[in-house]
Amino acid sequence: MPTLVLRNVPDDLYGRLKQAAADHRRSMAQEAIVTLQSGLDGALDGGRRPSVEESLDWLRAEVWTLPILDRRTDDQVLGYNADGYCD
Repeated sequence: MPTLVLRNVPDDLYGRLKQAAADHRRSMAQEAIVTLQSGLDGALDGGRRPSVEESLDWLRAEVWTLPILDRRTDDQVLGYNADGYCD
């Protein structure tokens, strides 16, 4: 496998990579490879973001069709009483 050496990595970027590696329980090299791969995979499809219409279509099909399992009102969920205070 080829080796890649990076020099002059900005301190903030290095810190972010180090934190991400710790969060994902990976070595810094493994985290760098995963991050590069996901970044390049996004670049291959143009990094295209869905349009508002596509996002709304997805929400209508996948989210808004889910059953409502909790029939309480917002105030009941938050615990507000008739005077508008949290109990």
